[in-house]
Amino acid sequence: MPIAMEGRGRTPFRLEIQTWKSTGGGEALPSYDLVYIVKPDLESEAISTIVERATRRLLDQGATIEHTEVWGKRRMAYSIQRYREGYYVFTRFAAPGDRIPEIRHGLKIVENVLRASITVAVGPIAPPKTSQPPAPTVTASASAAPSSPSAAPSSDAPPPESAQLE
Repeated sequence: MPIAMEGRGRTPFRLEIQTWKSTGGGEALPSYDLVYIVKPDLESEAISTIVERATRRLLDQGATIEHTEVWGKRRMAYSIQRYREGYYVFTRFAAPGDRIPEIRHGLKIVENVLRASITVAVGPIAPPKTSQPPAPTVTASASAAPSSPSAAPSSDAPPPESAQLE
């Protein structure tokens, strides 16, 4: 059920918020995005324990987890509790709207979580990016190049224009 809002300034804008159905039950539950920052001086086992604890707190409040992803250690824009870096964790979940304040309170009392933010999910989750670039396509002019190693271009030189990806 999209919600539409009209702007009040010179240029009107339109905002639509879309909700998705959860995997169980059949009733439509709004999806939320949770991003929280974990202290950077913890071991990887401790970080996974905190992620499991946060997931358990969400499940205890009647939420269904749709996606969880650890973004890794990143530098923050400003320091929080004297930390300039933190491990970012992203979770998409569906839950009843009246449970969100309880979920926020539950995340505030976890001592190793520096900050947590819950927003209404907008759009689907982007597919993961591949770490390898696609292989270049070989054209007829590139395959007709001489096969001797002395005539081959060096690896430092840019590829010919006909072999570049568009």
